[in-house]
Amino acid sequence: MPEVVRNKAVAVGAAAWLDSLPSLVAALEEDWSCAVGATFGDATEAFVAAAELSDGTRAVLKIPVPRSFDAGWQEITVLRLANGAGCARLLRSDDARGAFRRAGARRRARVEHPDGYQRRGR
Repeated sequence: MPEVVRNKAVAVGAAAWLDSLPSLVAALEEDWSCAVGATFGDATEAFVAAAELSDGTRAVLKIPVPRSFDAGWQEITVLRLANGAGCARLLRSDDARGAFRRAGARRRARVEHPDGYQRRGR
């Protein structure tokens, strides 16, 4: 997991979340019949990792750092309402554990602009 995510978790008082993350990921793998792979090194707000479902479908597992506001639940709601239109399709979520699985594990490359602003490109 990226150091920035670890530091953010500690800064917002979620060190216990870090400690429980391995067992949470293992439980989600079992409950959702998926295998979690490599983490995404550029994550800043969550544990984010590639996953493969039992049928071979590629997906992404995301478990946001818990905070006083419920950003994870908000993201789940947006993905659920969008239903894949203009964003990744939500495959499954667990509101109680603040985790969700979305379609696709394809990474988009960063495009460097002359003014230094970075934007994700396809």
